[in-house]
Amino acid sequence: MGNYALLGDALRGLHLIAWNQKKKCFEARSQRIDARAAFACEMLLEAPPAGVGAGGAPGGGLLLALAEEGPRMRIFGYSRQDVEASNGSILLPKMAFHTGATVNQMIRLSVAARAADGGNRPMHRSGAVGAVAGAAGAGGAPLPRQAVLYSTLDGAIGVLCPTEESTFRRLFFLGQKLASTLAHVGGLNPRAFRAQGSGALSEAELSRAADGGLLRRFAALGNGAQEKIAQQIGTSPRVLLQNLEALDVASAVL
Repeated sequence: MGNYALLGDALRGLHLIAWNQKKKCFEARSQRIDARAAFACEMLLEAPPAGVGAGGAPGGGLLLALAEEGPRMRIFGYSRQDVEASNGSILLPKMAFHTGATVNQMIRLSVAARAADGGNRPMHRSGAVGAVAGAAGAGGAPLPRQAVLYSTLDGAIGVLCPTEESTFRRLFFLGQKLASTLAHVGGLNPRAFRAQGSGALSEAELSRAADGGLLRRFAALGNGAQEKIAQQIGTSPRVLLQNLEALDVASAVL
């Protein structure tokens, strides 16, 4: 992406390098050496807040997806402004989730642009994911969008794709309600499934993910159940169903 390249190391985690045009060589920009063996990795561009610089990343901030050893994916951010990043030399953990199977391949794709109407987060179609992204551009101009398509060793396919900040929060709260009110196979908690073995270092990383498979169960509920759950999170079934439809459209990369 631009002059940047992402390297996944089987022994030393994740490395972000950049081409120096003057010196005609690659330079190390950032790294995360405490990550597990990398099976696959990819970059995802996020839109920068209006009027705010990108901190050295091309276009906007960079989200770096890493499929580690075991059935888990972690998302890191590159920033030269965050104090914890040590002037960009350390990749910051943004999100982590359990994929159910080891991810062995990733590819970044362009998806249809959307009108700028607020912040955006990436989300994943078959199970879940939402990561923090910057605010949209000003003036209502369409913003380019990207998604990461990935496959697992057991033949599953997932999509990491952006959605608006307000929509993500609404769907995240919906996921919490569905996890606590619906009956699940064997009584197992779907949110706990996405958290266990995810490699998350904080609760914040888990709160940036929403389970797409769980969310779609809302559409199969009766009108009464939909109304009750929607009222508990301060919205309406119509809005939630529209958000779910928009998620399907946003993740339609194939």
